[in-house]
Amino acid sequence: MVYLFKYGKTGELNHNYMSKKFAVSILMAVAAVILILSISSITSSYKIKMHGVTAESTIIDIVSGSSKGGSFRHVTVSFTTPDGKLVTGKATTRKIISRGEKVPVWYDPADPQRIDFGDTIRYNFRGVAIGVLLLVFGLYYFISYSKADIVKKRLLSKGRKIAAEFVSVGRNEKYRMGENNPWFIRCRWVDTSNDREYYFVSRDYTIDPTPYLNGRYHIDVFIDQADPAKYYMDASFMPAGDNTLNYS
Repeated sequence: MVYLFKYGKTGELNHNYMSKKFAVSILMAVAAVILILSISSITSSYKIKMHGVTAESTIIDIVSGSSKGGSFRHVTVSFTTPDGKLVTGKATTRKIISRGEKVPVWYDPADPQRIDFGDTIRYNFRGVAIGVLLLVFGLYYFISYSKADIVKKRLLSKGRKIAAEFVSVGRNEKYRMGENNPWFIRCRWVDTSNDREYYFVSRDYTIDPTPYLNGRYHIDVFIDQADPAKYYMDASFMPAGDNTLNYS
């Protein structure tokens, strides 16, 4: 009986999971910053609107900017408090305004320079949504890579090491990388205890492995004795760097 094991969730675990986990950790850190800043801005705006005082202000300066969500403006306004104090404050708004225009603002009576135009809360909820999605996405892959790393280490320490016969270098016709299809390595092994024939297929490579095989007739593969579909192909002869593709 012939068994062909392709790369997949139970296939070759030939990842550099440490670097992938590090990249995902950076993504999660960025997501956390976006989430914290968005929530902080929403909380601040709510506090000023709930407990603040409204005043009619005059626009005295505008600095425009843009983001993926659209344009925004850093605005400086001046207004007079009920006790006759002239206050200048700065805040961000998405309103279309011009210098000299009269616009309502909310301000903190304990710190009148803290103002809010009241129109950024909905926009900042987008930041919360993006931050949560990125955090969930990153957490999912962090856990996945961590589990795969554990499986790989277990195979290296407790798996059965076999010398699989090198068969060929092939091209994966299911995917394209620019104008080319990625490469993979195919190996064969016969379990003499039951005469079962197994074929192991490596993950996909962005470069042709042929020059790096150096005439090898066998490649070490570590298999789970209870389930040979879980295996790690030792491709340490491949050059260091990001030369593999990940579809999982």
